[in-house]
Amino acid sequence: MNDVDYFAEYIQKLNRECPIPDDSAGHAIASMLIGHRMGLYDRAVSQGDKALNILAKTGDIPDAIPRAVQIVRSDALHMMPRQVTIKSQFDWEGKDPTHDDTRQIEDDDHAYAFEDESLSWLAVPLPEEKEDIRDAYMLDMALALLYGVAVCSSPMDEQAMEEHLHEYIIQRLGLYRE
Repeated sequence: MNDVDYFAEYIQKLNRECPIPDDSAGHAIASMLIGHRMGLYDRAVSQGDKALNILAKTGDIPDAIPRAVQIVRSDALHMMPRQVTIKSQFDWEGKDPTHDDTRQIEDDDHAYAFEDESLSWLAVPLPEEKEDIRDAYMLDMALALLYGVAVCSSPMDEQAMEEHLHEYIIQRLGLYRE
């Protein structure tokens, strides 16, 4: 099966089997993903915060969904100093002066990785020979999961998601498929 068909089947599986949040959470997730992909990292962070707030009030969704939002949001925070936009509420160091959003990782980066019970919701299992790229894998699987969740829960965002993210995610999934 080629990567395009594989990804389409994965999205159908999410739509059938995964409890999906409502369209407001789906729209916030879609906005976060598009912002992240377009290099608008401040928008990705703010939309990620919005999505996390909505998801916290939503029952019966897998832990993998808010965890995926945290992973993408964390990456956007890390990438903010590279953001090239005219309008940004962030200072030159990529920090929002109104928040302390620094990612403090001590010995355990558990908040920025999927737990074992969430692995069934990921598009592709991490091949053993690629353990050294675990962080990139976590981000790629978070993007794929959230793409599927956003498309299934917020159909109004499907065209924008397809235009900005579909091919990119398929390319990323191809790195892990054999």
